[in-house]
Amino acid sequence: FYDWLHYNKYFGKYLKNYREGKGITTSSKITTIVILWGGILYSIFVTQSLIIHLILLAIAIGVTIHVVMIPTHKEA
Repeated sequence: FYDWLHYNKYFGKYLKNYREGKGITTSSKITTIVILWGGILYSIFVTQSLIIHLILLAIAIGVTIHVVMIPTHKEA
């Protein structure tokens, strides 16, 4: 699975750039954050527990901070 993922024509270059410390593109950051928050907000909408809402928000905030702090890679 590791080899398949890292040599995949769609994901391979992104993983390689990330592993080498080159970062990810701005469009990848935006896509990641939009999908993350869409999923989190949907999950909050369908659950009734306040504690689950708070946990989901904490996870989303943490992941968003992590993604924003990753260096931005300029595609050539």
